Amino acid sequence: MPAISASEPIGLVDPQRSSLPLLEMHMSKLCFALVGLMSVCLASCSGGGPAETEREHAFLQFVKANSNEEARIEDFESNQCTKAEGAPSYTCDVSAKVEAMERDFGHQMDGVYTFTKVGGTWKITGRVQ
Repeated sequence: MPAISASEPIGLVDPQRSSLPLLEMHMSKLCFALVGLMSVCLASCSGGGPAETEREHAFLQFVKANSNEEARIEDFESNQCTKAEGAPSYTCDVSAKVEAMERDFGHQMDGVYTFTKVGGTWKITGRVQ
């Protein structure tokens, strides 16, 4: 039986031809698949209710419509929205300091409001509590 020297390749693996390009090709395909999956997930999430900036704008318009154009809001927060059942609306919590009609209303208007997209713009269409 002939002796195998350390310099001879064993089996079918050729040390001159690495399988690294094949691995890189599979990794790049995997990366593209993951990026595509993440894009779909983000698109499905963003296609939902109003963003916080849209809720803030809708709330300011609601306050102005119910007081005067001089109304201002400060410290706006809105963290949670839930899809309303049987309607193209979302109910969202809102907290903001309101100043209108030369009065400081503080946080008296904090509550849960219904937001509906009307003509491409989110508007408050009701107050839940």
